[in-house]
This record gives sequence, C-alpha cells and structure tokens, in this order.
Amino acid sequence: MEYLKKNGYSVIPLSKLVDYLQRREEIPEKTVVITIDDGYRSTMKAYRILKRYSFPFTVFLYAEGVGRYPDYLTKEQLSQLKKDPLVEFGNHSYSHRHFAKILSDMDTEKYKKLLVEDTLKAEKRLKKLLGYVPKFYAFPYGEYTKPFIQALKEMGYIALFTQDPQNVDENTPLWLIHRQPVVGSWAKMKHFKEVLNTEVLPVIKHSPDIGYLKSNPPEIFAQVKNIESYKNCGVYVSELGWIKAQRKGNRLYVKITKPLKKWKNRIAFTCWNKKTKKKATYFWSVYTRKNGKDN
Repeated sequence: MEYLKKNGYSVIPLSKLVDYLQRREEIPEKTVVITIDDGYRSTMKAYRILKRYSFPFTVFLYAEGVGRYPDYLTKEQLSQLKKDPLVEFGNHSYSHRHFAKILSDMDTEKYKKLLVEDTLKAEKRLKKLLGYVPKFYAFPYGEYTKPFIQALKEMGYIALFTQDPQNVDENTPLWLIHRQPVVGSWAKMKHFKEVLNTEVLPVIKHSPDIGYLKSNPPEIFAQVKNIESYKNCGVYVSELGWIKAQRKGNRLYVKITKPLKKWKNRIAFTCWNKKTKKKATYFWSVYTRKNGKDN
C-alpha cells in the first residue's frame, strides 16, 4: 500500500470501476481497485492498513460463514465496516461450492435452479447482515460457466468477477471482470510491481470458448487487434505450461494433439507491446468432462 501511495496510483472504489465499464470509458492510467474475498477475520487487519491510507476496498462475503463461523467476520465487525464509506460489499455465494464442477454431471436447468437457490439464500443472509443486497458477485474459486453467468444476469447482478489473473480495460465485459490475485507466493513485491505494469492484450475472438470444452483436444487461438504492435507471443495452458505461439494474419495459435486431462485449465495469450515495452495478457478458463455435453 505504501508503494501505491508513493508511486502515484489512484485507488478507486469497485463501483467506480464498474461505472467506467458500463460506459465503456477509458480507465485512467495507474488506477487500482482492491477486493478481498470470503470475509475472514483477517479482513480487519487489512481494514486497519487500508484505512490508514484512505484506500477504498470491497469485501466479497461468503454468506454462510460471516457472522456465524469462528474464522469469519462477526456481526459486530461487519457493522463497523458497513458504516465506513471506504468499504463496499459483494456477494460471494452462500455455500461457496465448486459450482462450475457441479455442471459436469447435472442437467442445465437443474443446475441453474441450484444456483438461483444458493444466491437467494446468500441475498437473504446479506440483507440481514448489511441491510441491503449487493449486486456485485465474485465467483467462488473464480470458476464460471455460461449458465452460471446467465442465472446471475437474470437475477439482476450488475457485475461478475473472476480470479483469472489479468488486468482490466474499457473493453472488459461486465460479466467477466478479471482480478489479479495478490496472495501466497504471488504476494511478493516483485510480482505486485509486474502486474501493475501489465497491459490487456486486445483479443477480439478466442477459442475455445469459456466453460466446458465442446471438443478435446480443443482448437486454441486468439484474434488480436493491431497484432503488428506486439512481439514474442506465447500461449499458456495450465497443464501444458508455456508454448510459443504461431501467427497467421491477426491470429495467434498453437496446435495440440492430445486431449486436456485436467478438469480445469486456464488459457492465456501473452505478448510484448513493441511501443510501451510492457507485457500484455489475456486469460480465460475452460473445463473438461467425459460425457462431452455442451456448457
């Protein structure tokens, strides 16, 4: 937080970022948003630090746990936080399950019903704890599917947040807003500085689509706007690691011949911007299942 302050970064509320995205307005350089997931009691330690710097932040609450389980914020702590204008809240589900994985062997309509029921339980609990129902939602474990997104949209959610480690620009969709994890080994200053200086690779279209794979091995490519502005491009697939990207026109691609085996994979295209000398990335998540159903 001291680094952000000394180096001229502007820390804005999450609601202001969402406003930028709703208007498709360019986000000013050196803009940062801070979010905290789950609502552990350690949030109060973060609060004391962020309060010192007058930095706004958002807590996505695991509704079943907060105000109830020992490791989570108490009702009194939540009451203290909600009185501070620096603090915003979001929904992080009621039960915090691997919802994307549940779809692997469940009918889509039953799946959406399960999601709606869980979200309604969360909303009821959050209304009791906060006095209102937040309309920002962070996917548990950062895992999302098309029916999951659709269910939340239909329930009136304004913005949905992933854990895909990428920055945000004015073209970021409101239903897949990326966040850079700063936790564990990724909480070191070297990594923190790197992500602050990373750009968004302007991907127009990509394959495979988000969610469950329709074919495996998948066709992996990304069509990039102004591709001539980039060099040294690579592709990352969780279970395969980094692969040098091939290029044809504005398309970057790799060919893989063996099916992906992991249930969950993140795919990323990364290039270096020739002009700014910065790394530019684009991430999304895919899943595999044996029965080959659509997502």
